[in-house]
Amino acid sequence: MIPEDHPCYFIKNVVDLIDCSKANQEFRGKPGEFAYPRELLLRLILMSVFDGGLSSREIERKTRTDIAYMYLAAMEKPSYRTIARFKVDYADLIDEAFKTTIKIAKENDLIKIHHLSLDGTKIKAKTSINKLTDENQIKIMKEHLEKSIELDQQEDDELGDESGNSVPESLTDKEKFKETVKEIQKSSKNNRNKDKLRSSSLNLLKQAEKNPEKVLKKLNELEEKVKESPKDVISINDPDARLMMNKKGKWEWDYNAQIIVDEYKGIILSSYITQNPTDHFELIPSIEQLENNLTGIYDELPSNFQFSADNGYSTDENTTYLEEKGLEGYIFPRKLSRKEKNIICGKNHSKKTISATMQKLKPTSVLWEKFYIEDEHMNTKTNKE
Repeated sequence: MIPEDHPCYFIKNVVDLIDCSKANQEFRGKPGEFAYPRELLLRLILMSVFDGGLSSREIERKTRTDIAYMYLAAMEKPSYRTIARFKVDYADLIDEAFKTTIKIAKENDLIKIHHLSLDGTKIKAKTSINKLTDENQIKIMKEHLEKSIELDQQEDDELGDESGNSVPESLTDKEKFKETVKEIQKSSKNNRNKDKLRSSSLNLLKQAEKNPEKVLKKLNELEEKVKESPKDVISINDPDARLMMNKKGKWEWDYNAQIIVDEYKGIILSSYITQNPTDHFELIPSIEQLENNLTGIYDELPSNFQFSADNGYSTDENTTYLEEKGLEGYIFPRKLSRKEKNIICGKNHSKKTISATMQKLKPTSVLWEKFYIEDEHMNTKTNKE
């Protein structure tokens, strides 16, 4: 029923080469439910990568509806929580699987390390641009929440267990908190200064009606996360995401994915996620990860290969680094890129025309970084002409 050339067979072969015995040993002899083999969960994670990177819930659903996932899961049905915990706790196994694919590609002559290319892409986080908060908002929410919890504790101390049932229904914890939230909403609507709570903050406070201690814990975590953000704002739903501008010129919560690809067959040799909104500082860590991935696969690390990247990586530090590493780097300068666009396309052309023109002229007219540095006078003269 599964086609012979389906990638699930390749994934199973890759995982069979990885030693998961140490990870499986952690669950032996422990009380609780049966622990799924780490190999089983790893196969599902890798299959989801082939399908475009599925969420843990989507993977769980696939184990019930997709025959390839059923095959890799041996007809077991791990919950999405189990799959999500595996992603966090066993990132080293996923990394080992990635390195194994590089080794297999090398043994089958699918990589040459003659010309490598680096590029980044924005990955949208699963949260709305409106779900933001800052240090001041968190402070206000904590004050309201801590006051409510403190009043509950005082009441418990005063009334005790014996008289607890005599408290009117309107003053029970849930009802009191609902009234507190209503008062906050009312004052927030009338308050137009910096202390006004956003709708996202009010919605978070509503969740505290059932479990105020849990929400307070989340606020403490958000308070630590906002200190790490360069823009002093974070998303309530995904505090690790960062505000980045997409290709349409709109701000959204994103991650920045960096990938190095071998030119010969397009095999990915390095990949990671960063919170930096630009690519300026990602060339050096990308090459360092590349070297780490190739260590153990090659007796001697490849050198003197060509390395290309777009103008997002055009910095003096990156150019100097490539020269010191002895790599033949090709990076299009940002300043020259803007000049050539104006010269080639002019101001009256549409974006579609500009894009088509640049793509058509790219193989022959692009002036790369190394030539621009070596003969800056000639480039300046050419631009003027």
